[in-house]
Amino acid sequence: MRKLLVLTVCCILLLPVHALAQAQDDTLSESLQKEHQKADANERKVKELTQKAGQISTRLSDIEDDVKLLKRRVREQETVLADIRNNERQAEQDHFTLEKEKERITLELSGLMRTLWPVHLQNIRSRFEGVEDWAMFDRRFNWLADIYDATERKLDEARANSEKIALNLENQRQLAEEAEKQLDQVNQSKDGLLRNQYALRKNLKKINRQKENAEEELNGILSTIEDLKYQLQSQKTKRFALYKRTLPWPVNGRVEAGFNLKAKPPERGLAIAAADGSTVQSIFWGKVVHNDTLRGFGHVVIIYHGYNYYSLYAYLSDTFVRNGQEVEKNEPLGTVGFFPKLDGPGLYFELRFHQKPINPETWLTAQR
Repeated sequence: MRKLLVLTVCCILLLPVHALAQAQDDTLSESLQKEHQKADANERKVKELTQKAGQISTRLSDIEDDVKLLKRRVREQETVLADIRNNERQAEQDHFTLEKEKERITLELSGLMRTLWPVHLQNIRSRFEGVEDWAMFDRRFNWLADIYDATERKLDEARANSEKIALNLENQRQLAEEAEKQLDQVNQSKDGLLRNQYALRKNLKKINRQKENAEEELNGILSTIEDLKYQLQSQKTKRFALYKRTLPWPVNGRVEAGFNLKAKPPERGLAIAAADGSTVQSIFWGKVVHNDTLRGFGHVVIIYHGYNYYSLYAYLSDTFVRNGQEVEKNEPLGTVGFFPKLDGPGLYFELRFHQKPINPETWLTAQR
């Protein structure tokens, strides 16, 4: 009887321990299941990221191929353009030579006419006056005939020279048109190259998680543009360096912070307070090479003016131009937006030569 009682008590005491172990097993199983689920989720995420990385890598490869193709096309087009420019210069030299030839012919013809005209008038008045014999008449006739022939040959030479000059001028006109078309094609190719290189930079930044500051990013953009060596139609007649102290202000407003590279941080441009909605205009003829947001500058338009000069217009709310567009002096580019430094509407404006900032106030007209 005592043994049965002990056995019963033992069974009762062991029952909770078994239940507890079972509960612990269930908890552990649930934790393992959750960890497996997390591992599966992480594995899927890794696969997705790997797939995305592959897609980005493929995209980068495609862009790099496009860049190489466009660079080759630009080189070919610029070679054609250089040949056209050489032909233009040769045509101009030929024109100069023809003009000198024209001056020589005109001078010789004038001499012949001065000799011939008085004799011609005298013959009209008295055909045989002073003629003593037939031999004298024959000599005079032959002499006049020679002068007439020489004059006629010189007139023919003058006509041929005039025709050559006309053909040369037409050739120069056609070459100028051809050069303009070729330059447009070159710049269009460079526009595409610039877009691809921007896309390449953005994708590389995403992959490498580069931490550039605003100045480094801007210098990178200007370096990319400078490598393209754009040639502009306006460069033929309008050279930026010749317009120092005569350039218009980009916006009507008040300078709140001036150019000061020694400041900390350096002030590389002008902070101009302006009325809300004020129009921002290009200070010179040029080409829009950037119309997008730029870290530290808000929405930015950059104009290339030729010969490595640039102007930068930052914190715009709206823009009226597109990338690749050639703009006129005083052409509206957009409207001012919110300028954080001024805590209100305004424009941040820079001038750069190559990638180096230069003082805009020494280039703009004196403020009224």
